[in-house]
Amino acid sequence: MSNMGNLLSHIKSDLTGRGVASTVDSPDGAPHDTIDEWGVFASTTEALTLTILTELVRRAGEHPEVPSSVAAIVGGVYAAELDHWLFTSKHWEPSTTRFWIPDGFYGGEGDALDLTAVGKGVAAGEHLFVNTYLLGVTTFAADGNSTYARYAAELAANESEHRLLGQTLAGASPPNDLGFADFEFDRVSQIAAAAQSAGFGFGEQGTAAGRFYDLPQSPMAPPVQISSNEPR
Repeated sequence: MSNMGNLLSHIKSDLTGRGVASTVDSPDGAPHDTIDEWGVFASTTEALTLTILTELVRRAGEHPEVPSSVAAIVGGVYAAELDHWLFTSKHWEPSTTRFWIPDGFYGGEGDALDLTAVGKGVAAGEHLFVNTYLLGVTTFAADGNSTYARYAAELAANESEHRLLGQTLAGASPPNDLGFADFEFDRVSQIAAAAQSAGFGFGEQGTAAGRFYDLPQSPMAPPVQISSNEPR
């Protein structure tokens, strides 16, 4: 990641020079998010994901019954989401770094950990995040920015891997059950509403039993090393 700073500085300069406040329209004339609206949401959801995974790594460490193979998966997902957070937060300030996370996501309160519940939660969440980055592809492509459209596709591909891992933990059969990624939502506001309907809160208390978690100001180092830490 030694070249990350120079790369992101170049990207931010390029983005701010390409009319980020303009509204991108679909071929049928329906309004879409601006690049800046999409970017703030992407940065916020990466902050949420990293917060979720920080707690998941902590709980996994409290449960010696968690198989080493699963612990390695969790560590790898954390490492990837840290890369995503470092990338998106260099471009856009998140709307919040404080989140209400339902206890049910982890399988219970305190140090409880149910891997099936986690798998279901991860699969559902990644369904939303794949959709988020597909919106990014659409938004950047409509703006004529093919490079950043590809960056969004690279992120969507990684989130799709995480969805499959969640499906596997949840015991889905087959876990790879899609021919094409679902493109369910046309606006990031709809994705936010879906997360809120599941009990999550962005800077405010959610509707499900849970508690507030804050993104660590200095995220922990990844417990597992992965490659391709920046877009190409």
